[in-house]
Amino acid sequence: MFMMRLLRMFSLLAAGVVALTTAGVAIAQDKPAAAAPAPAAVTYHELIAGNPKAKVTVVEFASLTCPHCARFQMEVFPLIKKNYIDTGKIRYVFKDYPLDELAMAGAVLARCAPADRGLKLIDLMFKNQLEWARAEKPIVPLKGYALLTGMSGADVDACLQNKDLLQAIKDEQNKATTLYQVEATPTFYVGDEKVAGERTYDDFAKSIDKQLSKAK
Repeated sequence: MFMMRLLRMFSLLAAGVVALTTAGVAIAQDKPAAAAPAPAAVTYHELIAGNPKAKVTVVEFASLTCPHCARFQMEVFPLIKKNYIDTGKIRYVFKDYPLDELAMAGAVLARCAPADRGLKLIDLMFKNQLEWARAEKPIVPLKGYALLTGMSGADVDACLQNKDLLQAIKDEQNKATTLYQVEATPTFYVGDEKVAGERTYDDFAKSIDKQLSKAK
């Protein structure tokens, strides 16, 4: 039932993209415009930052419409990035755990963004969560964020109708529930330690430092 609702919503979102893309374009032209190439098919891939050879991996399970996740992204994650990711101490993996249809739409768009900009789009959506998650027509701000990563209107349209990608994200979410006992967002795995719920930077840093000490 969830999947059917989601696919219907994605069809409406995609229709909105087409309308937004074509609005205001002059109909009369001297010569027919050449057809744009079809967007390349996008498959599921991990969103990863940091040192791929780091001895400690931190995995975040989050929903893009989760207020606690957004607060973590704005207040705690920048310090983690500065002190642990940018210094090469840890490998950081972001995994979607969408709690509603809008969060799934954002998750799909982040996977369709250019490979080096997926996490930037995640960051942008979290920082502007109140703008798009509560908007009457969420496709308008969502499309705007996606376009900032270099995606075209056609890319967004194709992305929102990518059933294989949608199913892959849903499968990963089910795996998180069954294998990692994720029940709410945000949930983290710092090395082999499960950290559930929102945490201060100091608490999170203690968990990371503990795992770094174990890995020596």
